[in-house]
Amino acid sequence: YTNGSYEYWGRDAGLIHTSPDGKKTIAPPPTTRIYYIAGTQHGANAKPEKNGTQNRANPQDYRYAMRALLVAMNSWITNGTAPPDSQIPRVDKDNLVAPGALAFPKIPGVSLPSEPNFALRLDFGPDFAAKGIVAYEPPKVGKPFPTLVPQVNRDGNETSGIQLPELAVPLATYTGWNLRDASIGAPEEIQSMVGSFIPFARTKAEREKTGDPRPSIEERYASKENYLKRVEIAGRQLAQEHLLLESDVEKIRARASARWDSIMQ
Repeated sequence: YTNGSYEYWGRDAGLIHTSPDGKKTIAPPPTTRIYYIAGTQHGANAKPEKNGTQNRANPQDYRYAMRALLVAMNSWITNGTAPPDSQIPRVDKDNLVAPGALAFPKIPGVSLPSEPNFALRLDFGPDFAAKGIVAYEPPKVGKPFPTLVPQVNRDGNETSGIQLPELAVPLATYTGWNLRDASIGAPEEIQSMVGSFIPFARTKAEREKTGDPRPSIEERYASKENYLKRVEIAGRQLAQEHLLLESDVEKIRARASARWDSIMQ
């Protein structure tokens, strides 16, 4: 099972691996793996543009991880080779938290969602769970389940799950949520399936001028080559863990080079 960040904000994916009261992480059985790909929206490789949203869409391409996981699943089925361990945010490690505990930085011009979407308890009748018989249609609606979201670091980037190189060596904040633009109404609501791409300032002077608390790109990386070397190292490490294909590392490096140019130029 694979999910991105949007699924935690927009589809309550934390319920897959937590107790119903949201207080404990529940490990999947040995016949199952759950992979959370950090800092991604629902659709991969989006153009980093605004389309009825307050922030640019999240362009992370999680298909590279999906390719490696597909190979791992095939090996598991055909010859019994165990795939990588599950990668999930955990309640007991404080990387899956209530929305009010999210440590998101105060980025100028960026508003946080007032709350994620949540799942409601539905009562279809006494025989529904055991026999699939629906007695109440529509169902009786109860209180919502607890909603938990992945915790973030000082950059606003998530701290657990599969960290693809674009997130592990960032040029921006990548989120699974994006708010609707006022021009289309309901600006306090999360736009369906769209995440955010919020680039860092290019220089220290630029970030100080706007009051951005996130270190600038020039403060993080000595040069473009230094940045790309770190991207490659992150990619090679994931490949060793069978979470990327070795043959995709160079493609990811090329994407990172283009991303650098698009922000810095």
